[in-house]
Amino acid sequence: MLNVSFVAALALGFLALIAWGVRTLPAENWQMLAAIPLRKSEDGSWRGLNLTFYGFFSATGTAFGFVIMLLLLASVGMPVALSFALALFVLLVCVPASRLVAALVEGKRNTFTVAGAAFVATIVFPLLLIALRPLARRFLHHEILLLPTFAATAIAYVLGEAIGRLACLSFGCCYGMPLRDANPVIARIFQKHNLLVSGPTKKASYASGLAGESLIPVQAITSVVLAIAGIAGVGLFLAQRFRLAALVPVLASWGWRACSECLRADYRGTSRISTYQLMAIFSAAYLGIFLLLTPSGATVMPDLATGFAQVCSAPVMLLVQIFWVGLFLYYGRSRVTASTVTFHVVADRI
Repeated sequence: MLNVSFVAALALGFLALIAWGVRTLPAENWQMLAAIPLRKSEDGSWRGLNLTFYGFFSATGTAFGFVIMLLLLASVGMPVALSFALALFVLLVCVPASRLVAALVEGKRNTFTVAGAAFVATIVFPLLLIALRPLARRFLHHEILLLPTFAATAIAYVLGEAIGRLACLSFGCCYGMPLRDANPVIARIFQKHNLLVSGPTKKASYASGLAGESLIPVQAITSVVLAIAGIAGVGLFLAQRFRLAALVPVLASWGWRACSECLRADYRGTSRISTYQLMAIFSAAYLGIFLLLTPSGATVMPDLATGFAQVCSAPVMLLVQIFWVGLFLYYGRSRVTASTVTFHVVADRI
């Protein structure tokens, strides 16, 4: 009963969140969360540092995925400390990679790419798991189960990115092509359900001049695809179908990444097939082969009640909150926008 309730709650929660995000976040007032005054100008105004909803949703998505990973791994008996260390190591590699890959592929030092970070994780994580197994067995007297661990990580990634794509709706990045440039069949499909970006500080506006244009809602579709894949993965994980629980999120996320590149209008490089498409095709093949060749191993029954008991402790929740704050400050400080802040006294309230 707990398993069914958990999957149903996830589905309803994501349905409500994505529906709200698609209607609300493209608006101009949902880009900047706050502006912090830093330096005073000669005219009395302040130069401000913008904190964005992009950072809020990116941090929230990553932290949520992190908690889902801890919960699923705890449900199959992995100590929270080991899960935490494993996830933290991957994130320490991938978070900087989100900027480095964007600089290498797009030539932009002040932007991020989730696809680039995920590609680095694709290469690193299977090798890390294999390398850690004998160490965990020897020093922690714990057997790392490959398929459940990889399945939990794949599910956590797609659910986290399903929330993280709402950040793109807010900032106006990762945007689809205008309907006027799309294939007529695709244009008809999205004639009533397209995306309108408003505001000069949205990336679609300042990078491509697409403010007010009807765009293919790639970000929203991505959120839906990843949410469905993640929720299906959770159901399969709890049903002990660990190989499928990993394959569904992997193939859905990388398969859609390869396809969605054909619908996007933001800069993806100069070649006909983008670097991100090549990354997606390689990742799907690499992880698919890894998962198909990985032995099933010992049978284990996930126990969500045990997982919740371990994850919902005060120390774990405190660490997750600190983790969220660090991610928000990393992703949320806008480097491509600035603000001018002024203050005044409201005379009739003195």
